[in-house]
Amino acid sequence: MDDPNVEKLRDELTRLMLEHIESMKTRTFLGIGPEDVRREKERLQRIREVSADFLEALKRIIQ
Repeated sequence: MDDPNVEKLRDELTRLMLEHIESMKTRTFLGIGPEDVRREKERLQRIREVSADFLEALKRIIQ
């Protein structure tokens, strides 16, 4: 993976997933409020977007 775009997307996806894991831990033990729900939805949407972009970038490298 020499494409800097792929590396950038991978790094962002990793960061988002780690944030999501921490959020799940917090939610499990402390509950979740309306602001947390909003941030969770935004983060999950961004994870979907970055995942799709990452897969497309990988396809370009493979072809």
